[in-house]
Amino acid sequence: MHHLRKTKLTCTTSQALLMTKLTKNTYKFTPAYREAVNLSDGTPVTLRLVIPADKPLLERGMDNFSPESRFHRFLSAKLKLTNADLRYLTEIDGVDHFAIGALNQTGEGIGVARFVHFGDDREVVEPAIAVIDAYQNKGLGRILFRRLMAAARERGIKRFHGSMLSDNKPMMQLLHSVAQRICFDCQGAVLEFEMSLDNSTD
Repeated sequence: MHHLRKTKLTCTTSQALLMTKLTKNTYKFTPAYREAVNLSDGTPVTLRLVIPADKPLLERGMDNFSPESRFHRFLSAKLKLTNADLRYLTEIDGVDHFAIGALNQTGEGIGVARFVHFGDDREVVEPAIAVIDAYQNKGLGRILFRRLMAAARERGIKRFHGSMLSDNKPMMQLLHSVAQRICFDCQGAVLEFEMSLDNSTD
């Protein structure tokens, strides 16, 4: 699952204007959103939207992924995020490109879930999720993905369409845990999937 391919989207909306736009639509997931959750082992985590100032968090977080986790997330052996990557991943509009992050008690980033519009269909987005290795297998991925689905629904999104490596068993289990029906299309080592947000178990 990767989102480092560049699109024609350019973020020109300020945080203040974005707040006004989202509030008028009575969205829950706005720049003011904060949520405290506990992982399966009781670890407290804070959820909030990703902001431009999060570039250092994403940069440090990249160092906390194992090579396997990096490969599953980016579908390549990516070691570092470039300045262009960091701008793309943090300077977002909250509608066509949305991202929600998880912070530990020290304020470090431990996971991110996002979706991005590609193409002309306004009801379909590509999701992606990443959780650093030390916080995997504790339910954080499911928590983030469920919030991502809820944010997509309130923005009028009907379906998730994404790609993943066919050997990414944790992501496969996550998808099956949140959706009643998923369509898969195997393209060699890459597996494409599509799920309706109307048929989720959220």
